[in-house]
Amino acid sequence: MNEKIQKKNIIFFSIFMLIVVIVLDLILEPQEIVLKDYMNDLLQTLAAKQNISPQRLYVNAWRTTKNSYFDKTLNNQDWTRWRYRYLKYIKNEEDANVAINTMLSSLNDPYTKFLLSDLFEKQKILMDSKIYGLGMTVVEMGKGVFVREILKNSPAEEANIMPGDAILSVNGVSTKDIDPDELVKIIEKIKTEKVEITFMQNGVVTTKKLQKANIFLPTMEFKITDDNIAIVTLTNIMGEKAVIDFIHILEKTNDTNGIIIDLRYNYGGILSNAIQMANYMLDEDEILSIESRGNRKYQIYSANERIFEKKPIVILINKNTASAAEILAGTLKDNLNAVLIGENSYGKNSIQHVISMSNGTGLILTTDKYIFPSGNDIYRRGLIPDIEIKQKYAVLSNTDKKLKRAVDIDGQLQKGLELIRKVVKNKE
Repeated sequence: MNEKIQKKNIIFFSIFMLIVVIVLDLILEPQEIVLKDYMNDLLQTLAAKQNISPQRLYVNAWRTTKNSYFDKTLNNQDWTRWRYRYLKYIKNEEDANVAINTMLSSLNDPYTKFLLSDLFEKQKILMDSKIYGLGMTVVEMGKGVFVREILKNSPAEEANIMPGDAILSVNGVSTKDIDPDELVKIIEKIKTEKVEITFMQNGVVTTKKLQKANIFLPTMEFKITDDNIAIVTLTNIMGEKAVIDFIHILEKTNDTNGIIIDLRYNYGGILSNAIQMANYMLDEDEILSIESRGNRKYQIYSANERIFEKKPIVILINKNTASAAEILAGTLKDNLNAVLIGENSYGKNSIQHVISMSNGTGLILTTDKYIFPSGNDIYRRGLIPDIEIKQKYAVLSNTDKKLKRAVDIDGQLQKGLELIRKVVKNKE
């Protein structure tokens, strides 16, 4: 009895102290967003720690979507019809997963989805711009599995595995008749830290043991040409370090004659990172406007913290330039007259909120949409390049002529260099 009373007192005291902190913070900085953030963090933390029935999980996902989804009409449908639709069929979390994602598919929104605990954990790790594994991606070609990409500073790179190599077996299990997704799952399920990989490189079969490791995904790198033009490659806009790394690059390239920002194959990342990156390149300019649930609109402006020395800007884009990468490209085009070269970008103008649910699961929900200062809405059509140049490809390996990738030094980059050199020459 005394233990129960003590627990109640602890809970009451914790809630009381939280209220005190919130009130004090509101007095010092009276912003509605502060209370909203506190409450969201508190509720999400409590929800994530709960272990509830799969039926309850389904109902919670239904309610969260109903209350928070960007489109209040929920794709012009009566959302109550989903409330009890699958409850009697849900026996476990896998059933709940299927039911929730079936319900969400009625929104006709590819970016809104429900993730079970293992996939949700991977999503959170990716948000931190890191993965755990061997550091290679694979692709199916004919009846074999081949290496597509090798991450820098990864176990696969240390083992000298190269793009185009054929993966023959993993821990003695043949990859014949196994698709890439299955192979990835096999590697993930291997409990030992070392994984034995047998691969064929230029006709030579080799077996090596690779140690699984935490691999930080590359976010950006730069180089400066002999004629003083900076080429900055941003591979993603994830992780806490992304903005800091970008600031350092801007500082190191400030004395250059021009800058090329390569956003090809950049699938985006965190919205706030893209906004902060733009902030350090702009004066007091509008970065973008955001439309929230219920047609509420507001503009986001840079805070006059520019460290970028203005110079000619070229941005390389392709169909795989998406999300936060499109935000950075679009706002620099509107505010700094950056020239876009390449192909139409992906065309994603929606913003998702990652919501922690019970049982370690998560809901990725579209909560906002954005429009550029010029009024340009890129939904489905993407950013349109000022100079359209189709990307060139090169064969990676003689093992299979179909295995290709885009080369770094191609017509798009050369055109960007040519354009900046012309501007610099005209100023002389």
